Amino acid sequence: MSEYQFYEFRAIDKPLSQKDKNKIGSWSSRANPTNTGVVFTYSYGDFPKDGMKVVEKYFDAMFYISNWGTTQLIFKLPNNLIDIKQLKHYCIRDGISLIEKPDFTILDICISDEEGGGRWIEGEGWLASLVSLRNDILSGDYRCLYLIWLKVGTEGAPNEWSDVSMESIEPKVPCNLKLLNPALLDLVEVFEIDKDAIDVASLKSTSGPSDNIEGDFKYLDRLPDKEKGEFLVRLLKNEPLLNIKLKNRLKDFAIEIKKPDDEKRRTIGQILDSMAEVKERKKIEADNKREEKRLAKLKEIEQQEAVLWDTVEILINEKRTKSYEEAIKLLKDLKELSIHKKLFNDFHKKIETLKQKYSRLSGLQWRINDGKLTEK
Repeated sequence: MSEYQFYEFRAIDKPLSQKDKNKIGSWSSRANPTNTGVVFTYSYGDFPKDGMKVVEKYFDAMFYISNWGTTQLIFKLPNNLIDIKQLKHYCIRDGISLIEKPDFTILDICISDEEGGGRWIEGEGWLASLVSLRNDILSGDYRCLYLIWLKVGTEGAPNEWSDVSMESIEPKVPCNLKLLNPALLDLVEVFEIDKDAIDVASLKSTSGPSDNIEGDFKYLDRLPDKEKGEFLVRLLKNEPLLNIKLKNRLKDFAIEIKKPDDEKRRTIGQILDSMAEVKERKKIEADNKREEKRLAKLKEIEQQEAVLWDTVEILINEKRTKSYEEAIKLLKDLKELSIHKKLFNDFHKKIETLKQKYSRLSGLQWRINDGKLTEK
């Protein structure tokens, strides 16, 4: 299998200049940078630049994936729109890290499969969905960060080489983990986050404001007229991220009844124990459904038992390979029914009778023996 590496960069807050596009285009003869981004794909060889530094200088987001198990999502976040202390709560080694600069902070989400990966996912299209998570983070929605922490923690703690221990305490559980938007669902898929872990984590997640700003409209009247005018002027100037800046400003007027953050946080060990219970419950439910389906099938076979035995003889007398195979399939169903009804001895006698009656049909004889019809 050949190597596969995919890089996609995205400029969000301002478009690339022509000078920038020319510079970026010089890195590869196959690169075709636009005003908003560029893609690099490699089957052999490597990207000639440091992706992190490329984001720092030119872009606001990067998505990288390789077929040997590394998946990476990078966001450049303006420092005046983030709560760096809150972001640090979700940092976890081999998962989420922050690089602080004077005007911005680089958020690096990077997962590497130490066992070498093995899956092959095309990188095209992922960033188009995942990029909206940047706005979520800037708006104070940290669900994507918690989900990555959850993956690294629950997968790392059982391993001796990991810095994560069973006693590691989870960060604050964000609201609305039960209601994942399309970007979060794609994050779960591309980073292979265990859905049972999400189910367990969401038990501690409360409902919060929706993703739209309708709930903030009522606070617009509290905004001074002068400030409203300033926001309109900034809107006409196409100021980047103005919608988030306005939403964050309106939050200042929200009257919230804040509960003390005294909720007992879970350890990784407790989350893993709950996951094991969920998996066992799902296994039992799946086993029950399979058993219900099996019993329903047996009931249907029992209702047609006499007809099925007649059909077996009709098929055998056609003396065709396909007919033999269809007859054996019916006999296997009848065998299962006989075992269920504790009448296997009767079934066994009927099979021996068939073998004697059609002893000259070697193809049938071979299929009866191969299908182990006479063995309980």
